[in-house]
Amino acid sequence: FTQIENDLNTIKQKESLITINNSDNVEFTSTRKEQILQDIKSISMRLDENRKKLASLSAQLQNSGREIKGLQEMITGLEVKLQEYQSQIAGLTTTVNERDIEIGELNILASDLRTTVTEKEELISTQVAEMNKAYLAAGSFKDLKEMGIVSKDGGFLGLGRTESIVNNITDSLFSQIDISQLKYIPVNSRDAKLITEHPASSYEFVRESDDKIAHIEIKDPAQFWKISRYAVVEIK
Repeated sequence: FTQIENDLNTIKQKESLITINNSDNVEFTSTRKEQILQDIKSISMRLDENRKKLASLSAQLQNSGREIKGLQEMITGLEVKLQEYQSQIAGLTTTVNERDIEIGELNILASDLRTTVTEKEELISTQVAEMNKAYLAAGSFKDLKEMGIVSKDGGFLGLGRTESIVNNITDSLFSQIDISQLKYIPVNSRDAKLITEHPASSYEFVRESDDKIAHIEIKDPAQFWKISRYAVVEIK
């Protein structure tokens, strides 16, 4: 009986250890699961061994035809304990399997969340790209006119006419640019002018020398593109 009780105490300690470790915030890896299931299997085997010992003792007591005071009660009590532990071990096995299912569900959820985040990021990226989209065309008046971008309006006998953008123009005639990236519009000519309307304070013609403009510096992109998302530069 002492050996059986010692075994039951050992089993109880192992069961508590499994329960405590399983409730800790420890990563439930496949290795950890195998370790727990192996411990449970070991406990189950010891429970079976002790159940056989009790069955043998009970049979011996009955075959002897004697009644030893308190012995049958002790055997019955140990059998009850064994049954309780067997139920608890079964519960532990179920908990481990449920935990495994739970981890699987969490992995699916995490995957879904990653997909959702990726989709949101792509949507945001698309929206940002759309917000930063603008169109640029640069060249001589002749080139711009042949492209169908500008024309000359007003004036008399060719005098006093002003360049303007053609109505209902198509975006394909322009170079698409990102306003967050475009800081300079190359000129590299003696003179140039913006045909499209932009606040004067938002840009500056930067000269390389007295007779050459290097580029147009966009000093304030938000203001420069506020009136129109089209920029047409006539290079002379």
